[in-house]
Amino acid sequence: MATTTQSQPTKEVMSRGEAALYLGVCKTTLDCLNIAKTKIRRRVLYRKEILDKWLSQNTTKDRA
Repeated sequence: MATTTQSQPTKEVMSRGEAALYLGVCKTTLDCLNIAKTKIRRRVLYRKEILDKWLSQNTTKDRA
């Protein structure tokens, strides 16, 4: 039986809270980021592939 951890959701579509947890930010910070989302009535959903793409595009290399 597979177990899921609270730290990293693995669903393809995530709620606002799950997406914030996945990115390691609070919900308020997530709301301020320019990330595409889907709204269904009052629910806000994020696709994992879009979150991953956003992370990739907004990752910089540290210079020592």
